[in-house]
Amino acid sequence: MTSSTAGETTAAVSVFDETVGVLAGLRPGYPKFYSLADLSTQSRRRWVPLERAVSGGRVELMFRNYFAESGDLRFATYLVADAFAHGVLGRAVASFVTTGRVWDTGAENLAVRTDIEGGLDWAGVRDTTLRVLPGDPAAPASGTVVLPCEEALAYWLACRSRATLAPVFDGLSEVSTCDVDTLWSTVGECVLGAATIVPTFASTSPEVGYRRGQYVLKALHDAGLAVRTRNALPRTPGSGPIPVRDRGWRSVR
Repeated sequence: MTSSTAGETTAAVSVFDETVGVLAGLRPGYPKFYSLADLSTQSRRRWVPLERAVSGGRVELMFRNYFAESGDLRFATYLVADAFAHGVLGRAVASFVTTGRVWDTGAENLAVRTDIEGGLDWAGVRDTTLRVLPGDPAAPASGTVVLPCEEALAYWLACRSRATLAPVFDGLSEVSTCDVDTLWSTVGECVLGAATIVPTFASTSPEVGYRRGQYVLKALHDAGLAVRTRNALPRTPGSGPIPVRDRGWRSVR
């Protein structure tokens, strides 16, 4: 390895590590909530490639476990939808609104780590290349790709995340009988929450965070996804009967 190649490798690792360090510090008591793992540094134990989580029945298993525990169909659906929305897009939005840096959220690049109860407690990437904005001090480093503006970065992130989450929500809709539009509404809630709350944790500009979050929402909305619809899924179990007017829910098969 030449000295220049070694320097580029060190720079690439430091950019990713620096970004992950910022995200880990957003919630000091729970550093993995917003941070991301480099899969090359992790053992395979408890890590499931995102594609296998869909094709291998992980989505259905999570739903059935949550339903068995809570006895509430809608609450169990919310827990699964929210876990994947945060794992795929919530962490990336947190990075976008605070650092202006985003990793590839494509299904082939992502893996999720399961906890002892079968839920998701972390996410990781195979390729740690970061998409960054012009003017980022890390832009000249190997392992970064510069996109022309915030809106372009938001649309790229939304496009990659949409392709990843679509099969997750299709599978969850089948097992839970919840309309797909309602599942996408949890993504809108996730994006808006990260864009408004995370800048407070990071002591960064709330105006910048809100603007970047709106770019992501607009990109998803323009793709025909119901991210601006009010989320009808409850955050707590035992929410009572489902109103007839709630068209985001079909009767249980």
